[in-house]
Amino acid sequence: MSPTVKIVAQYHNYSPPVEVNRSVRLLLKYVPSEHLVGLQKIVLTNSEEVGEQIRGKIQSAKTRIRPADCAGLYSKGRVLLLMDRILEQYPEAFLLVPAFKTYVIGEILYHEIGHHIHRIEEPGYRTDKEAVADQWKEKLLQEFLLQRYWYLAKLIHIFRSVINPIVLWLRRA
Repeated sequence: MSPTVKIVAQYHNYSPPVEVNRSVRLLLKYVPSEHLVGLQKIVLTNSEEVGEQIRGKIQSAKTRIRPADCAGLYSKGRVLLLMDRILEQYPEAFLLVPAFKTYVIGEILYHEIGHHIHRIEEPGYRTDKEAVADQWKEKLLQEFLLQRYWYLAKLIHIFRSVINPIVLWLRRA
C-alpha cells in the first residue's frame, strides 16, 4: 500500500455493523503502487454525512442521482465509500465472514480506484467512464482474489465437481 493514501472514518449518526478499516487496508495492499499514485484519501462515510456535504445531483452513466444514493464516489484523488449503502443489502451474519465482507467492499473500492486509474493513467475522453471503471474493478478484484484467497478457488472447484453431478442426477430423476 502506498504510504500516502490516508484512510479516514467520517460518519454522521452511523456506525458500521462490522469493522471495515482493516478490509480497506487489505484491499489497498493488493493494488499495484503505480495505480495509487495521486490517490490521497479514502473516506469511509455514510449517506447522511454525504448528503450534508455534497448538494445537488451528479451524472452517473445516463442518469443524474443524488450523491447520498451512491455506494461510492471518486473525485480528483479522493474516494468516498458510503458504508451504509455498501453493507445494507447483506445480512450482518454474511458480513462477519472476512472474505465475504472484504469482497463486498472491494467491489466498490476497486470501481472507484478504476476511475482514478482512468483519470491518471489513461487520460482522455471516453463515452462510458463507468464501463472503464468496471473493467479496472474486475481486473483488480480478480488479482486480489487469486493472490489472497487462492484456496477458495480450489474449494469452489472441488465443490462444483461434487455438487454438479448430484444436481444433474436429481434433475434426471
